[in-house]
Amino acid sequence: MPRKRLQDALDALHEQLESTEELGAQDREALVEAMEDIGKALSVGTPEPASSEGALSRRVYALIEDLESSHPKFADMLRNVSESLANLGI
Repeated sequence: MPRKRLQDALDALHEQLESTEELGAQDREALVEAMEDIGKALSVGTPEPASSEGALSRRVYALIEDLESSHPKFADMLRNVSESLANLGI
């Protein structure tokens, strides 16, 4: 169920990203890149290698902080994705 929840959250984020014009190019690019990296991690289905020491998680949290004031809707959606990732140990 956690994997389904993560995929649902990613799908909702992708859908919202495609249907909005409110994001600037830099924010949009950062979100797309994060979603691609999350998708790769999800397809592998294993925790990040020890050498990366949570690099994906840190990037996602930093992106959430960046979007918090300017685009709270996207920050909330990304927070849901991040929580699902944590539940899966990714």
